[in-house]
Amino acid sequence: MSKFVCPFCLREYNKKDVLYWCTKCGTAAKGPALGIGNAKCSCGGIASARKCKYPSCDAGSDGTDFIPKDALETPYLSFSIVGLSNSGKTNFITVMLNELQHSQGLHLPAGPLNKDSKAKQNYNYELIYLKHEKPDATKPGSEKPQIWNVRNVAKRRGNTVPTYTFTIFDGAGESHQELASSSKACRYIAASKAIIVTIDPLALEGVKNGGFVDSKTINNSRPSQSTVGSEAMQSVDIVNGVADYIRTAMGIKGTKRLSMPVALVLTKFDTVLGHPSFGENALVKHPSNVFAKGEYRETEAIQVDGEIKSWLEEIGEGAFVDAVDANFSNYSFFGVSSYGSVPPSSRNTPERIDPHRVLDPILWLFHKVKFI
Repeated sequence: MSKFVCPFCLREYNKKDVLYWCTKCGTAAKGPALGIGNAKCSCGGIASARKCKYPSCDAGSDGTDFIPKDALETPYLSFSIVGLSNSGKTNFITVMLNELQHSQGLHLPAGPLNKDSKAKQNYNYELIYLKHEKPDATKPGSEKPQIWNVRNVAKRRGNTVPTYTFTIFDGAGESHQELASSSKACRYIAASKAIIVTIDPLALEGVKNGGFVDSKTINNSRPSQSTVGSEAMQSVDIVNGVADYIRTAMGIKGTKRLSMPVALVLTKFDTVLGHPSFGENALVKHPSNVFAKGEYRETEAIQVDGEIKSWLEEIGEGAFVDAVDANFSNYSFFGVSSYGSVPPSSRNTPERIDPHRVLDPILWLFHKVKFI
């Protein structure tokens, strides 16, 4: 029997159990078992709106959302983005999706599949790119998944273009301090097939005390110690804390390494690229070329990962690298900059948004699950 994962509640069940909603009379009709096509309603109308079988789901009979058609008809990937507050998650997600949506050379056209995803992306895009303001931190309990699709034009066969649905869940950083098994964050992480962990390099002791990033940049980027207690954490504690957070959500023993693909994304990387460890030939300093002509170039991702590890060890963060290796078995480091340059203040974004390597993590995940 064909299985289906609801992109809103992430519960798995048979496609034949998806409800087909008649917008004419507001009742449900039995839909096709394979989830393709519409259903006839007893009122004579066409039941074309798809609903989750669980009433409490946002897309259930008691909710206001509907399941996008593509979510039933295409391969599906759910992944969560986790990280401490002020690690730049929302900025990263917004710029990453904008680049994915508008990068012509990739031949991977993408777009939101429902009105909430489109509205959220548009709202944050306007803040960052047009108003030059940083989005507020995600509030616990307010999180909703963004549902998108991506098409791989390079693999087109005749009139058929491989299409994939993916959902992104941006959990609130504050939620990491206490994870309830019944929470939305716990449910999404437990069902995720891949994870992106965002880490602000300016929170690492080797950067804060290294003297190669000026204090004004660090102070503008990091909140005060008094407002966010977790800022006092050492880098090893950050890795262990996030890994334990994921294990708790997934019900995995604390002694086991996490085996799903985990992209460890060091955000705001423009602030540290001036370190002598990164010579002019360092790949991480140059524009990404990991995906070209329909092919993923894994050798570039491996080299960037190695450059970042070497830099971390050189600045005294070898224990941080060891902690990563002790917690994750299928991971890679990425250095990205959502803005491309240092913001003028703690509240504003640069006049020119020139992102650096922001697509590398999601392209790596797409490659890992054989989307590309």
